Amino acid sequence: MDNTELHYVTYDPEEIWNEMMLAYVEAGGDILYPGDEKEILLRSVLADIVQVFAGVDNGLRMQTLRYAVSDYLDILGEQRSCERIRAQAATATVTITTNATGQIDKLDAGTAMTADGEVFYLLVEDMTITGYAQSMTVEVVADRTGSVGNGLVAGAQMQMQSPHPAINSIIAATSATGGQEREADDSYRERIRQYGLTRVSTGPAQQYEAAAKAVSSIIVDAKAIRLSAGSVGVYLILSTSTGAAALIQQVVDALNAENVRPLTDTVSVYQATDVTYTLNVKYAADNSSATSQAIADAVTAYQEWQDNTIGLAFNPDRLMAAIYQAGATRVIWDTGSEFDGGDVEYTTIASNERCKGTITLTAMTT
Repeated sequence: MDNTELHYVTYDPEEIWNEMMLAYVEAGGDILYPGDEKEILLRSVLADIVQVFAGVDNGLRMQTLRYAVSDYLDILGEQRSCERIRAQAATATVTITTNATGQIDKLDAGTAMTADGEVFYLLVEDMTITGYAQSMTVEVVADRTGSVGNGLVAGAQMQMQSPHPAINSIIAATSATGGQEREADDSYRERIRQYGLTRVSTGPAQQYEAAAKAVSSIIVDAKAIRLSAGSVGVYLILSTSTGAAALIQQVVDALNAENVRPLTDTVSVYQATDVTYTLNVKYAADNSSATSQAIADAVTAYQEWQDNTIGLAFNPDRLMAAIYQAGATRVIWDTGSEFDGGDVEYTTIASNERCKGTITLTAMTT
């Protein structure tokens, strides 16, 4: 049992065993030694008692937002009208060209085709082959959920899983988009916390932001801003630009639903404007791989913090401090470093902007 976490039922198996032995002896039993049949029987009873304690403790912990996982976390989210973002399969369109065979045939919904032999895409609806030379663009869906289905790019040549004599060629007309994994427990837990204990109509900025993030796990951050009386702008950071227009439209639809948006509000959705920076960092440190990795990890953590929040001021001092704390003995901004075309210094940005840049690390030679 991990005593560093909160538990509703605390127990120590060794303590329970000692009490069992004391009660056994007080009831007239002999002192038991390892291997004794009675000792083995009592050990099995101890195991059952410990399992009961652990089960009760776990059941109580699963009712709390802090410790609930998997389906238990889903229940807490449903109670707060904040459902987990489900895994989705990517969709695309393909152009199928057929030869003139003179025979009418049909490709059933679910017919599989692939570009790489790994991920297959299935016809969404039946397709009629007329017997004439024809070219039709149809919708397909990946055979599995997750971002792996987004790997199909427009123009890719595909082939049927089972060859068909009438099919001349299959070309991806559009790139596959929309594939995403099931929302992880940690991000879902944080979203439930932000959503609040009960669902209320949007209006407060935090409610607009929570409702926007609930559309897809691709949305890294959302910021609601009052543009004018009755006009709200919601700005997004997306983890990928693929399918951005379609995703933004989903957010527009979600935020303009009658049970979400107050009648007095007009809601518009945009991607946050990028304010770019370039940091060419030179540092001195010992030659150990551990220090180099710690510095690289500090840079990664800084970029996740700096680049993934709308309206967050550019703060290069935080990066420099993190690199020093990781083990560097000297840090300088090298030639080519800039923020928005100017000097590298703490700079505030507009509430609908986000910092987005590149960081290059170079170790100083001794």
